[in-house]
Amino acid sequence: MNEIEHEKVGPFTIRIWGFLTALLVWALYVITLAPTTGFWDTSEYVTTAHILGMPHPPGNPLFVITGRVWSLLLEWTGLPVALRINLLSAVLSAGATFFWFLAVARIVAHFWLNRTTVLVASITSVWIGATAFTVWSQSNLNEKVYTLSLFIVAVVSYLAMRWKDDADTVRGTRLLLLIAFLLGLGWSNHSMSLLPGLALVLFVLWHRWRVALQPLVVGCGLALLAIGYSVQLLFVPIRSAQNPIIDEADPECPSLISAVTPTRIEDRFGDKKWAVQCEPLALSLIRDQYGPGPVTQRQASFRAQMANYWQYFDWQWARTLGPGPRLAVSMVFLFLALLGLWTHLRGDRKTFVYSGTLLFTVTFLLVYYLNFRYGYSLYMNEIPDLSRHEVRERDYFYIIGFQMWGIYAGIGLVSLWTQLAESISIKAGGHPLHPNLTKASPILAIALIPLLFNYGRADRTGDFAARDWAYNILQSVEPYGVLFTNGDNDTFPLWYLQEVEGIRRDVTVIVHSYLGTSWYPKQLRQLTSPCAAGQSASDTPTTVVCQRMFDMANAVEPYKELDPSEPTRSIIAWDDEEIDSLEPAFSVSPDTTFSISRWVEARVRDGVVLYPDIMVYHIIQQSLGDRPVYFAATAPPVYQKWGLQPHLVRHGLAFKLVDDLLEETVDTVNLADQMPNTLSPTWVNSTRSRELLWNVFQIDYLLDWNEWREPSTESSIPAQYYLAYFLQGMSESQLADTVAAQRSFEMSDHFAVLSRIGLVTQ
Repeated sequence: MNEIEHEKVGPFTIRIWGFLTALLVWALYVITLAPTTGFWDTSEYVTTAHILGMPHPPGNPLFVITGRVWSLLLEWTGLPVALRINLLSAVLSAGATFFWFLAVARIVAHFWLNRTTVLVASITSVWIGATAFTVWSQSNLNEKVYTLSLFIVAVVSYLAMRWKDDADTVRGTRLLLLIAFLLGLGWSNHSMSLLPGLALVLFVLWHRWRVALQPLVVGCGLALLAIGYSVQLLFVPIRSAQNPIIDEADPECPSLISAVTPTRIEDRFGDKKWAVQCEPLALSLIRDQYGPGPVTQRQASFRAQMANYWQYFDWQWARTLGPGPRLAVSMVFLFLALLGLWTHLRGDRKTFVYSGTLLFTVTFLLVYYLNFRYGYSLYMNEIPDLSRHEVRERDYFYIIGFQMWGIYAGIGLVSLWTQLAESISIKAGGHPLHPNLTKASPILAIALIPLLFNYGRADRTGDFAARDWAYNILQSVEPYGVLFTNGDNDTFPLWYLQEVEGIRRDVTVIVHSYLGTSWYPKQLRQLTSPCAAGQSASDTPTTVVCQRMFDMANAVEPYKELDPSEPTRSIIAWDDEEIDSLEPAFSVSPDTTFSISRWVEARVRDGVVLYPDIMVYHIIQQSLGDRPVYFAATAPPVYQKWGLQPHLVRHGLAFKLVDDLLEETVDTVNLADQMPNTLSPTWVNSTRSRELLWNVFQIDYLLDWNEWREPSTESSIPAQYYLAYFLQGMSESQLADTVAAQRSFEMSDHFAVLSRIGLVTQ
C-alpha cells in the first residue's frame, strides 16, 4: 500500500485529491470564519498567544508558541490578531482532513480494489467528518486548543497506517520514533493528543510486537516522547519568570533542573501524582487549582454521562433541525457509521485494531475518564441543583470522536453505494464485479446533509458579540477603575480587548475566583503599583511593570472632560508573607458588619463562608479614595456576599461603589419602590448610563439578530443588556422623560427576545 498515495485516479494522484479536498474544507471554514474573538476560553487563548502569556493550567505552551509564530507570519496581511488565530484553527482542521484522507485511502484500499471507490470513500469520509457540527464550529473560531490536537491525532493516525506497511524496515522504526515525538509534543499542547496511545500500543503489538519491543526502540521512543513534552517543562517556567501580563498559576521555578526532575506530589485530595520537583509547575501540571477529584468518585451516573454524549452526537449531523427530524438524521448517520465499522472490521482487521480502538477510546473511555457532572441542559427537572450540572455544553471535548464517527459514516455510505451499484448492474443483466457506480451515485448526496443542516448554526460571520461585550463593560468603568468580574465571559474578553487591541488598559480587571490563590494577589499588587521615576508600563507592554496609564487621546465621550488623577498606591498593601498566611476560607458568625470607609459598611450574614472574599474587602478598602471601584453586572455573588447593594450605582453594565451618602438627584435615581424584594442594586446613574447605552455601546448589529448565536451564553449576556436598558427605561420614567423611557423599553424588549427570558415591558 506504500504507493497508493501516488496512484492516479483521473487527472490527479490520491495525494493531490487529498490536498484539494482539504483545501475545500479550509475554504468552507474561511467562509464561515469568526471575524474576532468569542466567548468562553477563546479570548484567553488569543490573548496569551499574542503576548506569549500563560493560560489556565497546565499552560498549553505548544499552542501559545504556535499561535504567536503564526500570528507573526500573518502580520503583513494586516488582519486582526483574533482573526489570524481563528484562521490558524481553520488551517489545522483542514490539515487534519488531509492526513485523515490519506489514512482512510490506505485503509479502504485493503478491501476496495477499485481506485475510484477508494477515492470516493476518502473524500466522502473526511467531508462528513469535517462538517460534523462540533468539528466545524471549533474550526472557524479558536475557542480552545483542540484543533491543534485534532491535527496531531490525524498525523499520528496516518503515520500508524504507513508504519504497518513498513513495519519490518528501518523506515518503519523511524516512523514509530516520529510518532513518539509527536505524541510528546502534542502532550505539551493538551493531553487530548495522547488519546491514540492505547490504540497505538494494541496496533503495534498486534502487528509486529517483536520489532516494537526491542529495547533500543523502546528507549529511544521514550526519550523522544520526553523531548517533545519538554516544551511543557521548559517554556512554561522560563516565560513565567518573565512575568507576562497573563501568568496563570505563576509556574516559575528556582532552576530548570527542578522543572525537569520527576517526583510524586500530593494533590488537595491526598492522592499521589507524578509531576516535577518545582512545586508551582507541579501544581500547574496536575491542575490542582481546579481540584479535579478521582475518576472513581463519579460526579454523575455513567448512564447520565452517556446520555449527555448522545445529546452531543445528535447535534453533529443536522443541528438546525428540530428535535424530531434531527433525531431521524442522527439515526441514519449512526447506522452508516456502524455499517462503516462493520465494513472495516470485515475488510481489514489489522488496521481496524487501531482505528476501532481509537474510536472506542475517544467515545466510551473518554466519557468515563472526563467524569462530567450532569449535562448543562439535561436532567434539570430531576437534578435542579445547578452546582451538579456543567456550567456550559462540553461537546468540544469529543471533537476527535465526532470526526471519526463522520469518517466511519462516510465509509458506510460508500459501502451502501457499492452495494446499490452492484444491485443495479445485476438487475440490468450485468455482472456484479462491474457495478454501475454512476447510476447509484445519487445516494452519495447524503454526505451533504451535515453541510446543509449545520451551516446555520456553525456560521460565525459577522459575530462581534464577545468583543463588543468586553468593550461595553470596560467603557462602563471610569479611568483607573478596579473592576471585579465573576467568570470567563466577563473576564477573558476584557483581557483580549486590553492586551490585544490596547483598549482601556488602565482598568484593573480582577478575577474573583483567582483571589483565593497566593500567586494572583501578588501579580495584582505589582500591576497596580505606581510607576517609579523613569519607569513606564508601556516600555514592555506584555509583562507586568506598574500601573498602566489612561489613554486620554482615545477616551470615549463620558470621560473626555474628566481629569483623572493617577492612583497613588497599589490595590493590595499586604506583603508576600501576609498573603501566604491568609486562611483559604472562614465562616462568619454571627451577622457581622465590616467598616470599609466612613460611608460604606459591608454586612455579612451569619454562616456565610468568605472565600476568597477577604481579599475583596482588602482591595475595596485600599482602593476607595484612590481609584474608582466597580463590579461587573454579571458578578452578583461578589457584592451580594458583602451586602454592598445600597452603595452601588449602575453605570451601563457595571456598578460603581460610591463612597458617600447616596441621594436622589437629576442624575441618580433609586428604583427601590419599583424593585421590591430584590438582591440587585437599585440605584441608577441615569445620565451616565444614558451616555453609555446610546452613544458608547457597540450593539447596533445585534438589533438585526433574531436569536442569540451562542447558546451557552443565551441566558446571561443578552439578559444583562435587557436589564441595562429596562432599568434605564424605569429611571427615565421616574424622571418623567416618557420618550426616552419608551426608547429604552423597546431596546430591552429586543434583548428579552434574544435571551428568551420571556419578559416584555409594558
